[in-house]
Amino acid sequence: MRESLGALNRNLAEGLRTADRLQRDAGRLVEESARLAAELVEQRREMGRLRDRLHRAEDRRAARAEELRRAHETAERADRAKARFLTAASHDLRQPIQAAALYAHILSGAVGSNPAAREAADLLQASIDSLSSMLSGLLDLARLEAGAVDIAVTDFRPDALMRRLAQEFRNSATAEGTSLHVHPSGVAVRTDARLLERILTHLLSNAVRHGGGNGRRVLLGCRRRPGALEFQVWDDGRGIPPDARAAIFEEFHQLDNPERNAVKGFGLGLPLVSRMARLLGLTLDLRSEVGRGTVFTVTVPRAALLTEPGVSDPDRGLTAAARALAAAATSAAATASPTNRMKGRRVLLVEDDERVRHAMTMLLKRWGVQVTAVGSAEELADRLPRLRNRPHVVLADHRLPRGQTGRTVAELVRRRWDVPVVIITGDTAPERLREARSIGCRLLHKPVEPGDLAATLDDVMER
Repeated sequence: MRESLGALNRNLAEGLRTADRLQRDAGRLVEESARLAAELVEQRREMGRLRDRLHRAEDRRAARAEELRRAHETAERADRAKARFLTAASHDLRQPIQAAALYAHILSGAVGSNPAAREAADLLQASIDSLSSMLSGLLDLARLEAGAVDIAVTDFRPDALMRRLAQEFRNSATAEGTSLHVHPSGVAVRTDARLLERILTHLLSNAVRHGGGNGRRVLLGCRRRPGALEFQVWDDGRGIPPDARAAIFEEFHQLDNPERNAVKGFGLGLPLVSRMARLLGLTLDLRSEVGRGTVFTVTVPRAALLTEPGVSDPDRGLTAAARALAAAATSAAATASPTNRMKGRRVLLVEDDERVRHAMTMLLKRWGVQVTAVGSAEELADRLPRLRNRPHVVLADHRLPRGQTGRTVAELVRRRWDVPVVIITGDTAPERLREARSIGCRLLHKPVEPGDLAATLDDVMER
């Protein structure tokens, strides 16, 4: 019995010790559970904080995306507004210049031999020419900066272009006391012919105006390079100092015109050359030596030969007699001026600007042309059925009231007669030229020189 009680006591003591261990273990488990619960709460809080930061970051990202979207829309609106401004400025600013140029030409032909009147007319014409040149330069620069100039890359031989430029600048070079020479190469190139012509025009103008004089020479020539043709405009003038060679490509910067004499230009030619060369991907270079002269070079990629070996030139098949006959015909045609040949011809004029319409009518009548002038496509549609005689040519402004254009005029007239149409516009965008060609019309850009107008009208009427 006593042994049983002792065993029972020992078992009881062991049970108490086990219970005590279990109690301590339970306490530790409770503490661990509490700690884990606390950590879980903290982790949830941290997750909440992370979630809040993510939400804020997402909100900021969405806000930035919205800002970028708005900025993009603003930039697009600005580009559209700039394009509208350039179109409006190109038309609206050229209109009064066109009228002034026509009136000045009429006045110049009416002043007679009075020296004072002749001088005043010449000064007026020079002022109009300067204004027109500056406006054209500014608008061209703005179009290039706005990326609003399309390019049309083709393969062509630049020889005729170079000779034409030399012919155009020969008189101004002679007036400056400069001899002008041209040396084409016969190599075909691949680029935009219109923009290349403008680049060379500005370089030649710069060379004649600033690098010539006093018996000096200006040369437009070419050098063949591997895979390219290098156009060069040389002068043997006073040269450009090294520290000024970067600045001359900045707008309105001129080395020898501190008094801002408009006769010496406006400092827009070389900046335009630089931007057009960059637009076409051409290399523009400058070499100069003070006291000895300057050469500007424009490197243009070569094209495949336009006339392959063995393929005859169109003129080679002509006999000597045929060529002589053609030359004689050309010479005979040249003896009569375009204005003389236009006497008695009929022109249908469509121009909404009253000043330009009046000036153009006066000029054409001075040339002996019979003019029917209207101010809109609607007025033209009303007058057409009552016109008895077919006009020899239609002269139309591109931009007319109520969204009508020169194309509208061409379509209206050609429903009755097959008549050549000349469209005049202040918009220099390439699509105007493409549109005019697509409908078989000639295009002139404002302000139109009377000589260019006469030559164009004479040409289309002869055809």
